Amino acid sequence: MDLKEVVKKLDIVDVISSYIDLQRSGNNYKARCPFHPDDTPSFYVSPSKGIWKCFGCGVGGDAVKFVALYENISYTEALLELAKKYKLPVKVQFKKKDDSMLSALNMVAEYYHRNLRENLQALEYLKNRGIQERTIRKFQLGYSPSSEQLVKFLREKQILEIYEKTGNISKIDERYYKDLFAGRLIIPIRDIKGNVVGFGGRSLTEVSPKYINSPETELFRKRETLFGFYEGLSYIKERKKIIIVEGYFDVMSMHQEGFPETVAPMGTSFGPEHAKVISAYAQEVILMFDGDEAGRKAIKQTAPYLLREGLNVKVFLLPEGEDPDTFVKKQKIQLEQARNIFDWLLHKGDSRAIEDYLYFCGFVKDKLLQMELLTILSKKTNLPISVLADKLPKRQEKPEEHTKEKLSFHEKVFLFGLYKGLGSKEDLYKLNLSPYAMELAEAILREDYHLVPEEIRNQSFFNPERAFEESLNYLRIKGKVEGEINLKEIRQRKTPVRLRGIKEDL
Repeated sequence: MDLKEVVKKLDIVDVISSYIDLQRSGNNYKARCPFHPDDTPSFYVSPSKGIWKCFGCGVGGDAVKFVALYENISYTEALLELAKKYKLPVKVQFKKKDDSMLSALNMVAEYYHRNLRENLQALEYLKNRGIQERTIRKFQLGYSPSSEQLVKFLREKQILEIYEKTGNISKIDERYYKDLFAGRLIIPIRDIKGNVVGFGGRSLTEVSPKYINSPETELFRKRETLFGFYEGLSYIKERKKIIIVEGYFDVMSMHQEGFPETVAPMGTSFGPEHAKVISAYAQEVILMFDGDEAGRKAIKQTAPYLLREGLNVKVFLLPEGEDPDTFVKKQKIQLEQARNIFDWLLHKGDSRAIEDYLYFCGFVKDKLLQMELLTILSKKTNLPISVLADKLPKRQEKPEEHTKEKLSFHEKVFLFGLYKGLGSKEDLYKLNLSPYAMELAEAILREDYHLVPEEIRNQSFFNPERAFEESLNYLRIKGKVEGEINLKEIRQRKTPVRLRGIKEDL
């Protein structure tokens, strides 16, 4: 039975009603759409045509596509699951996740977890952080004693070569391997089905960096992964709400204290893929960040992607010097104090808040709601709606790739540092930047973070401060080279200046 025949054999009403409540409407069925905030039923199923369609968000398809979207899996994976559920023979080649790698990762997670019980230093660290036994079990926290012991375990289980593909161990020579996480507290990272796909490692000493994560693989895609999502999935589905924080211990402490809908991105900047995953399960998102400048920046980097997905975005700012991990252990968090992001900015009322209000307004998916927001701001500022509308961000989508202009290694490092707040406006005019690099640098300083490409936002360095400083020195224009350098002239040139005696790339 080929793919089309399998789809025809499926009862679309039976399939979809196993996920959401359907109500008969004439010859069709209707429901509130699970893929976007939907107060009135706009999701319709046609049994005669074998298709579904949401007239609110525009998404539609067959029964297989619904399962794929709802469970956040590929179309072929959804088809395989449905064929198995309804006992339908399938003659289709499916590209499944590598089961042997998943099995190896789960076995290593169990190995780390057993070792935690034997390491007093790791247990004492968790105790001092206020992490309870039930949380240790829930997240299957572990400890890696040494590279030698892990390799011995892998050889005993005959999975050494398989596990090597994860990138979590590296082969030094024929006899010696290095465990990326040796001597660290282990935090397993799971996909939406509960499979371990990677690890986070927290140093228990002064060794830098404090945290390291597994490298990206076909199984572990950081741009799509949210820590704590699987552990809180049933609550997320029930409450239609997600709380976004920044770190592993923020998530674990929030879960421990009664907020299991809390998640955090995996060592990368929050991006569009994260927002799509969230929008399939939640209608409301609460951003729980510090109340300082860093918290404001985090909100500005995160909220646009959520607003694009039609989500109701709220803000819960913590007192200065607090993070969710420390704050939730001191007092009960009242989530009803979270304010809609636009109400919060309007209440602040200063010029910077008004600028942010307009910036976020440009990403609102519902154009009627966008107009309502502009009308409210118009009354607040006494500025015409047309004037405010002209100030909305013009380029909301991911910028096109610059096929003719490629960023050098040092430009990428510099832009990453600028994005992380390591540089300043003054740096730009002292550096030998290409026009494209200058364009991105200026966008970052304007806080137009949505224009910053993924290759810049999600870079990773062992020591980002040092990498930034080295690239800054490399790019810096050096005094006189064959005559006086005119900074004004350099800024006006269409192509970057290359100075003699300096290599272009590493």
